[in-house]
Amino acid sequence: MGKGWDVKNPFSSNNDEDPFDEYEEYGNSPESMLYFEVDETVTEALERADVDAKARQIIWEDGQRLSITASALRIRADHPDYPLNSIEEHIIEWLLGEFAPPTYTPEQLDELDQLTLAWTEDHTRQAKTASKGSRTRHS
Repeated sequence: MGKGWDVKNPFSSNNDEDPFDEYEEYGNSPESMLYFEVDETVTEALERADVDAKARQIIWEDGQRLSITASALRIRADHPDYPLNSIEEHIIEWLLGEFAPPTYTPEQLDELDQLTLAWTEDHTRQAKTASKGSRTRHS
């Protein structure tokens, strides 16, 4: 493996440990616990939200219309220990996999899927560009 790697391949026959032990260890790790905690918090925060996929806004129960990033900041205000990028990732997962109004026709759901996918891809691309842009040529 490359320099700096000390992760064992769980499928390598040279490992002394059972790969399932490693997966179970990760499942009980602080990182895993945080992942599920953020997921639950985001899902609860958005359970009464609506989406305007054409305008690329999440419509909160109080009527505020916010972007993905602004929604993540709103959630983070109540949970300052959560990493902002993790909150954003869970919002995107919610948009792509959980938000589906039961009154939508199959055609409306298809349109929602197309608009949401384009929205989240653009958001991810812009976030990557912004993080690269903040670097100096020496970083």
